[in-house]
Amino acid sequence: MEKPNLGEPDSHVMMRHAKTILRFLLIVALIATGVLLLFFRPAAYLAALPVPVLFFAFAYVSYLERQSKAKVLRSTNQSAISQKEVEMDVQYTGIYTAMALMLFLALGTFIVAATMVEDWSMVGMVAAIFFLLSVFILFPYIPLFIDEAEHEERDKLQSETELREEPKE
Repeated sequence: MEKPNLGEPDSHVMMRHAKTILRFLLIVALIATGVLLLFFRPAAYLAALPVPVLFFAFAYVSYLERQSKAKVLRSTNQSAISQKEVEMDVQYTGIYTAMALMLFLALGTFIVAATMVEDWSMVGMVAAIFFLLSVFILFPYIPLFIDEAEHEERDKLQSETELREEPKE
């Protein structure tokens, strides 16, 4: 009997994409810090602020990616997606959604702060205040976004599992 090809776990794909995005943002932040140090010192701290956060997020996502590899999750003769893998995919979808939402909020508040404030030394403080304000306003909705993403992922995985288990005629 031929070994079924289950493909790569969805959680591994999500964390690999998140790792790529974080790596890109980390490179951009480091390059921007260097360029701003050379040409516009008052704004150099703005590019340097996200570097530690991006680095720790990158390390965390790298850990999650290693944990979600097929060789770690699956046994040798596994023919269907296990419940453990479904739960991991759903959990990682929640993590991915939360990270994406916070990243978009941070970028949006930075752009709004940069357009509103003329003194570049104040942009970081204004962006932080806007970010906290937007998180406070969206606080009741953030868990709903995460829950909906997890629900959609669970439905997708269950429908994929049902399609794989149907007998072939």
